[in-house]
Amino acid sequence: MKRTLSVLAVALSLVLLLGVFAAPAAAAEPAGSAAEVVRLVNGERAKAGLPALAANIALSNAAQKRAQEILVTFKHTRPDGRDCFTVMQEYNVTYSRAAENIAYGQKSPEDVMAAWMKSSGHKTNILGDYTRIGVGVYEKNGTIYWTQLFINPGSRDDSNFFVRMWNWIVNAWNRATGFFCRLLGF
Repeated sequence: MKRTLSVLAVALSLVLLLGVFAAPAAAAEPAGSAAEVVRLVNGERAKAGLPALAANIALSNAAQKRAQEILVTFKHTRPDGRDCFTVMQEYNVTYSRAAENIAYGQKSPEDVMAAWMKSSGHKTNILGDYTRIGVGVYEKNGTIYWTQLFINPGSRDDSNFFVRMWNWIVNAWNRATGFFCRLLGF
C-alpha cells in the first residue's frame, strides 16, 4: 500500500511538473494591449456610472484563444462551427450570462475601443450587466485581432479549494498530454 501511494505520488508530481513546464507558448500579443483594453472598458463604464469589470485570467486565456481563432474565421462561431462560448469550457470558466466582441485591423487599444463604442451592439456588451472580462489580443503579419469576453460567473462555487485543485490537476494533465502528443508527432 505504501509503495502504491509512493508511485502514485511520484507519477502525479511528474504530471504536474510537466504540466507547468509544458504550458503552451504565449501567442503574439502587443505588450500590454489586453490590460489597456480592460482599463479603457472600465473607463467607459465609469463614465456611464457603472461598476468596473474584474479581469479574469481563465477568461482572458479563453479570449486569447478566440483572438487566434478569428484569424481563421471572423465570426462569433469557432472554426469548427461550434458556438463561440464553448471556448470557455476548455478553460473551466462557468457563466450564467456571456457576450463576445471581436475586431481586427485596429492598431491600438484606443482604436479598437473607439470602433466598439461606435457600434451599438458592441457598446451594449461593454456597458452591459456583467462582472468579469477577459481580453485576447493576437498579432499576425502586422494585423491585430481583438476579442473581449464578458461574463457573469455561473453557480459553481469557485472558492471551494477542492474544486480549484481538481481544475488545476485537470489543466496540468491536459498540458502534459498535449506536450507529449506534440513531442511524439500526434
